[in-house]
Amino acid sequence: MAKKLFFGLILCFIAFSIVFYVQKKPELVSHQTSDSSAMISSSETRDNETTSTSEKPIYPGRADDWELLVVNEKHKIKEEPTDLKELPNGMQIDSRIFDSYEALNKAAKKAGFDLTIISAYRSVAEQESIVARDTQSYLDQGFSEEESKKRAMEYLTVPGLSEHHTGLAMDVLEEDWYNDGNMLEEEFGETKAGKWLDENVCHYGFVIRYQKGKEKITGINYEPWHIRYVGKENAEYMKDHDLVLEEYVEQIKK
Repeated sequence: MAKKLFFGLILCFIAFSIVFYVQKKPELVSHQTSDSSAMISSSETRDNETTSTSEKPIYPGRADDWELLVVNEKHKIKEEPTDLKELPNGMQIDSRIFDSYEALNKAAKKAGFDLTIISAYRSVAEQESIVARDTQSYLDQGFSEEESKKRAMEYLTVPGLSEHHTGLAMDVLEEDWYNDGNMLEEEFGETKAGKWLDENVCHYGFVIRYQKGKEKITGINYEPWHIRYVGKENAEYMKDHDLVLEEYVEQIKK
């Protein structure tokens, strides 16, 4: 009798345990599923954050593209261009940008501005002559040799470090401004023609190379007349993101 009672108690305990497990199982499964989902969600979030952080902006150009050649006080020109094409005024530019400038010139004319090119390609030898000429001009005015060189170099660059050696740069003014006796002056940027150039040269592959407020980066004072070919997509990107050539090329290299 005692044995029967003992076995009966054991069977009841087993039955009770089975019922308790069955009732708790959905909660355990739900808890495990929730934990698993949270782990997956957390992992996906980390992956997305990593991907987002590691993504590099897509630039139109490459740092070694010919139209993105940087020539400045830190980068001396290594080789002067040989494939030059003559403009109607007898000056020369790189033949690869001839059509782009012609398109810009026609667009400016349509907008009511007749452009005149003051300077285009200059060889290193020509730059040396210009520096000597301007220095002598100040000497003739009574300035010391040191002051004359300083004044001459305010809007000139050391031979070998000028963008004009590339054949990709031009100094451009509006004819009326020029015929009125004005030359390469900052005030040109405030004229209607200067503002039109600033807003529109990018659509033809050019940029205003030396921007106001970027002097510490370019090493050159603001020159609203100095346009430089960089290619249409590069030019529009630089304009949209307020970048000068040094900044743009440096970002591409990163």
